[in-house]
Amino acid sequence: MDLSLTGKKAIITGGSRGIGFEIAKSLISEGVNVVIAARDPVRLRNSAALLEKAYGVSVHHISYDIKDTVQVESMVQEAKEMLSGLDILINNGAPAGGAGYAIESITDENIWENLDAKTVGYLRCTRAAVPHMKANGWGRIINVAGMAARNASTIPGGIRNAGVVVLSKVTSEDLGRFGITVNTVHPGGVRITEEPGKWKSPTTGDIANLVAFLCSPDAACLTGESIGVAAGGG
Repeated sequence: MDLSLTGKKAIITGGSRGIGFEIAKSLISEGVNVVIAARDPVRLRNSAALLEKAYGVSVHHISYDIKDTVQVESMVQEAKEMLSGLDILINNGAPAGGAGYAIESITDENIWENLDAKTVGYLRCTRAAVPHMKANGWGRIINVAGMAARNASTIPGGIRNAGVVVLSKVTSEDLGRFGITVNTVHPGGVRITEEPGKWKSPTTGDIANLVAFLCSPDAACLTGESIGVAAGGG
């Protein structure tokens, strides 16, 4: 499909594997120039090489720690210089976390650690990227959260993902006048069945295709939305 994204420039955090890697594939196939960013420099190099081989394009990569403000700001600035601009930010790079069901076992430190790794981490990336998008008069920010924001899941996981929803909603209202949209996508696992016509779980490719659409000019009317990707008819 042609989403009119050719020539746009994107940072994809957590882009070396899983959902982030699939988003990179989807955006590259639409003609977007990308930088993938993550913690592990070896995995980043290998993932960038796979993308370059598959699509015949140059894929930049930057190693950084989302919990370090200086590293985040440096990563965004370096990516902007590599790409000669910045139009799209995919916040997907939070470390795994969110465990903890029993209220007696959850510590203050566990809550703060989860917020710092995801909600505040996404805030750091967004804060660093927004000035470049304002200069363009156009931008797209997609925050990948999780169904724990909607379901009765773990307390730390619910809090950190719900925080991402609030971050998206508030920034969408603040940035709309600059032509910047901000949305949240919640990937979620569901019951899988082999029976035709029954529910099945989404693939990482399904999520990536939704993210690519939200990055497109056709999605200009969608901002501040919280979209679950949980199941579909087989």
